[in-house]
Amino acid sequence: MKKLMMIAVASMFIFAGCEEKKDAAVEQAKPAPAAEQPVAKKAPAPSEVAVRAGVQSVDWDKAIEMNANGAIYVDVRNAPELNEGFAPHALNIPLSELKQRIGELPKDKDLLIYCRSGRRSEAASKYLMDQGYTRVYNVIGGFLAYPKK
Repeated sequence: MKKLMMIAVASMFIFAGCEEKKDAAVEQAKPAPAAEQPVAKKAPAPSEVAVRAGVQSVDWDKAIEMNANGAIYVDVRNAPELNEGFAPHALNIPLSELKQRIGELPKDKDLLIYCRSGRRSEAASKYLMDQGYTRVYNVIGGFLAYPKK
């Protein structure tokens, strides 16, 4: 019986020692208090024009500013989707008709392409660029991101 008690007590000390080492390891892994942490530099602000897969993109604030300076909104949604609303004076050319109606788009003006969420407008922007248009901008977030007044 004494041997069994000695083994039990020894086991308790061994396990207690292991737990103590785990606590020390966890304590070392914890981040330093705020006062001791180095001050992180702020990430640079995103540029007004982002490029993804070769397509230049702008947010609605920049698109509205560009439109005020002569850029043309091109809405590539289908006619029923226009019931949700549209940007003022937007030219509606559904993506499915873009190939046939490309001649309606000037090459000497900035084109602000948008759809509902941004996928079709990105495809339309890429297509226009492949056709030689250089002043094409996909509006990030599509009409879902359009500023509501």
